[in-house]
Amino acid sequence: MYLFLFVVMICLFDYFFFFFFFWFFVLFGFLDCSWFGGFVFFDSLNFVFLSFMSVFVLGFIGLSESSGSLVFYSCLIVMFSVFFFYSGSFLLFYIFYELTMLPVLFCLLGFGRQVEKISACYYLIFYTLFFGMPYLFFYSRVFFFLNFVYYDFFMSYEYIFFLSLCFLVKFPVYFLHVWLPKVHVEAPTKTSMILAGIMLKLGGVGMYRICKSLNFSGLEFFYFFSLMSMIFCSFICMTQSDVKSLAAYSSICHMGFVLLSEISMVYYGKSMSLVMMLGHGYTSVLMFYFIGEFYHISNSRLLYYLRGYFSMSILFSLFFCLVMVSNFGFPFSISFFSEYLMLNWCSSIYYVMFFFVFIYYLVSFYYSIYVMVCFFIGLKVNYVFEVRSIFCLSLIFMIYNFFWFVFII
Repeated sequence: MYLFLFVVMICLFDYFFFFFFFWFFVLFGFLDCSWFGGFVFFDSLNFVFLSFMSVFVLGFIGLSESSGSLVFYSCLIVMFSVFFFYSGSFLLFYIFYELTMLPVLFCLLGFGRQVEKISACYYLIFYTLFFGMPYLFFYSRVFFFLNFVYYDFFMSYEYIFFLSLCFLVKFPVYFLHVWLPKVHVEAPTKTSMILAGIMLKLGGVGMYRICKSLNFSGLEFFYFFSLMSMIFCSFICMTQSDVKSLAAYSSICHMGFVLLSEISMVYYGKSMSLVMMLGHGYTSVLMFYFIGEFYHISNSRLLYYLRGYFSMSILFSLFFCLVMVSNFGFPFSISFFSEYLMLNWCSSIYYVMFFFVFIYYLVSFYYSIYVMVCFFIGLKVNYVFEVRSIFCLSLIFMIYNFFWFVFII
């Protein structure tokens, strides 16, 4: 184990070695084995797919980012996230969960351009540590042992509530989401990509672990949280003039649907939540990438000033169009497949829930189309490098999962 950690620390100072090392490390997860005395435990292929997405996004960031410091901090976040997915004990599970916050703080304080980055750091630290304290309390009082696979025992409703607060912050759900738009607005582009594409999946994995301990009593509370996240944040997106803040609230909407899938208590619910997390990870990364490119050109994030890019780069506009239509679940995207199945579940279980989900789809379709049209229409004289859009092609393939056509043919 010490040799493995030593190799990882050496690879941190060289991006290419780090990328290829973790690429092969994730591929070993398909062998379903345990390494280093339980320190790394491959217990589910779902976590292998999430770690594959993390390393894939890291490769995209390394190609598109010129700052070595931001790439180094991105490598740290990916390393902590992959170890979090494969943690073999309760304590390591919490340690790697909290360690992902430190590189984000360094990126905020070191590369943020406005004074409000300090208040954003306060919000991030407060929400993460304060709501993570119940997890440590229950760890020391109830299950003070080191090895685990899942929470495969039933617990009371109050116990589940306090235990889930630690992970609902990183989803995040409505009422616990205040830190995310502030951090996104003040963070540099690559940090926002890591935050939306990888760090928001930590809360999903944490809830994935404890979902087995949920019983059917008290699920209405989580239904309320998820539906409020979807509905309220969709309407908030319609009132945003800052495009980066709009993308942040859009992430809260999608992760609310992920929470609804995880607690659905049906056979395909957890699988569809995994597919939703994968689809949201690739889509949100490209959304923040395009918004960052537009900001570097026009020096503004206001929706009114980001116009006329269709007349400058058709390829850039095509990729942005594909990303935005994937944001509201366009057919052939992997998010459409998962959301369609969960929409059938909502219509078959609760008709009132189907009504709320329908409102969510309607509003998300509206603001996605509105942003896409505003970015295209207008006159601008700035120039966009079409070569940089070629980097997005690999993520576009993952968003729409063109491997399906192999089975169709």
